[in-house]
Amino acid sequence: MKPLKKSIMKKLFFVVIAASIAQMVLAQTTDKKTAKPYVVRTAKKPAGSGAAKTPASFPTANPKNLNVVYQYIDTTFPNSDNQFPLNGNVGIGTKAPQAALEIKRGAGDTRKKNFLLQLSNNWAANGQNEPSIMFSNGDISSPSNVSYWSVGARVSGDNTLKTPQTFKICHKAPGIDVEEECFSIDSYQGRVKIGNVSTQFDGYKLFVEEGILTEKVKVAIKNSEDWFDHVFQPEYKLMPITDLAKYIKQNSHLPEIPTTAEVMKDGVDLGKMNALLLKKVEELTRYLIDLKGELDQTKKEVAELKKQ
Repeated sequence: MKPLKKSIMKKLFFVVIAASIAQMVLAQTTDKKTAKPYVVRTAKKPAGSGAAKTPASFPTANPKNLNVVYQYIDTTFPNSDNQFPLNGNVGIGTKAPQAALEIKRGAGDTRKKNFLLQLSNNWAANGQNEPSIMFSNGDISSPSNVSYWSVGARVSGDNTLKTPQTFKICHKAPGIDVEEECFSIDSYQGRVKIGNVSTQFDGYKLFVEEGILTEKVKVAIKNSEDWFDHVFQPEYKLMPITDLAKYIKQNSHLPEIPTTAEVMKDGVDLGKMNALLLKKVEELTRYLIDLKGELDQTKKEVAELKKQ
């Protein structure tokens, strides 16, 4: 009787276990209203996932791979000459930058320039080839709204506009689609241009649109031949006043003085024009002196005739 009870109890135990398992499976797969769908996980558990997490470590020596950027170069490499903090000033070549970005390097060989920053770009046959720096208002809502100043250089001759290498400062105002070149220095004779003005004239270095307002202008004279003090020398031959009268009647201007058409075409050289005006004043002075001498001689002769 006892062996029979044990056999029955064992069977009942296995029946209960099987029923429990079946109930768990049915609860996960058949009850769609309340149970979540059965998910089969295939990903393996990461090795060592149960271990305690440790903070990341940074090397204390210069890395072998130079193409690695570290977040805390200044703290990782205390002997570095650079400083890249998350906040504050950035220094390249200095640990105590005095501005938002400071680049510093020893002078080195004084026979060469100490380049602290280089901008370059690849050459394009018809491109502007102008590496530049932009100072913008940051408005990118529309191309017409953006306003900026740009400082750059045309580092190769422009095959489209046929212009030489040029350093220039440009401005784009809101509401217009193109920028305007405000100031430039080109590589052809070092000509300086301010504004929108043609520079296709040899012999000049400064070209200014509209005009110059200043308190003082001084024109240097290269040599004495550009001035006319020799008019008062005895060997200077003064044009007879009768010939001068004929010339003025035929040409409507003084000798050597440019005509209106010539001035409109070529402009006025202030240095040369002042020298020419000085020459004419000196010639006029000589005419007056000569006339005064003739007048005095005439008066003397008239006085003698009256005595007779």
